[in-house]
Amino acid sequence: METLKLLRVEDAVGKRLAMDYTIVTPDQKGALKRRGEVLEARDVEVMKANGHYYVYVLEGEEESTEEVFETDAAVSLASSITSGNLVVEASEEGKALVRAGEDGLFIVNSEGLRVVNESGLLVVITRRNGVFVRRGDVVAVVDVVPLKVPRAVLEDLLNKTKPHNPVLALIPSARPRVGILVVGTEIVEGLKRDTASGIIIKKLAEYNCSPGRVLYARDDEKEIAHKIEELLEDSDAVIAVGGMSVDPTDRTPVAIRMVADTVVAYGIPMKPTTMSMVAYKGDKAIIGVSSGIIHFPDLNFLDVILPWVSSKTRVPREHIVRLGEGGLTDYYLEKMKKRIRH
Repeated sequence: METLKLLRVEDAVGKRLAMDYTIVTPDQKGALKRRGEVLEARDVEVMKANGHYYVYVLEGEEESTEEVFETDAAVSLASSITSGNLVVEASEEGKALVRAGEDGLFIVNSEGLRVVNESGLLVVITRRNGVFVRRGDVVAVVDVVPLKVPRAVLEDLLNKTKPHNPVLALIPSARPRVGILVVGTEIVEGLKRDTASGIIIKKLAEYNCSPGRVLYARDDEKEIAHKIEELLEDSDAVIAVGGMSVDPTDRTPVAIRMVADTVVAYGIPMKPTTMSMVAYKGDKAIIGVSSGIIHFPDLNFLDVILPWVSSKTRVPREHIVRLGEGGLTDYYLEKMKKRIRH
């Protein structure tokens, strides 16, 4: 039976290490020696230089069936809680990495994640729910606190997470076509130049969406609604920009309500672009975004909603509501400071 034994590093020469041992310098952090590797005499001083004066070694030939080593436990949990579009790989220092198998929308089941992290033995650290990820991106790290986990405890945790699986999922990008409607009587009549559509087209490319037609409408709800319906004929979704405030001349929210079957939210708890809207006609999204994207092109409501549009997945109202925590972005605050200075 394979067992653990604690030895001084000098006495462990010639024996197999029971865990990864880490090197930490200003320029490097990672495994100095890996679990299962044989410690050699030349390793002793390097190990000491990195604070490893004692090490666990493996003795015996067969591993215990009653306990699971850290990396194996991490991989087992990661494989159990992820969907098929995510790839699990063992990593150094007893971790498992979860990577995106393709471009798409990353989804986290918050309740399932809480169940795992309450265990105190294994922890799952993820990217934020609802973000767009690229193939190969690390979306989560599964780590194990102790060196070994009792098999019965691991199996119990896996059973507890089953009702929430997949805890981590990825919905592939469908590469949709998105029509653009620029709203503003002043733009239609040539009094002001359209500076919004170019920003939207650039943003669409970031999320694997292709731009459809660009149309223009005056601040009239019937005209806006008609143009939205026209764009929906040959687009998977529509973004209407402008006319989104409570100003009496701003009629875009009224028009979207006229066309949509369901309005998920009007008034998004984030800064910038709070006065935005998300609605659906059938399975097609209708997004109303404030013209604030002109002043805040790098981060705005489109960065929240386009990952969902890209994967043709309906955004839950709960996700929008939760944006308020952390929705006051550093980007917005920094831009506002610059405005005040000037």
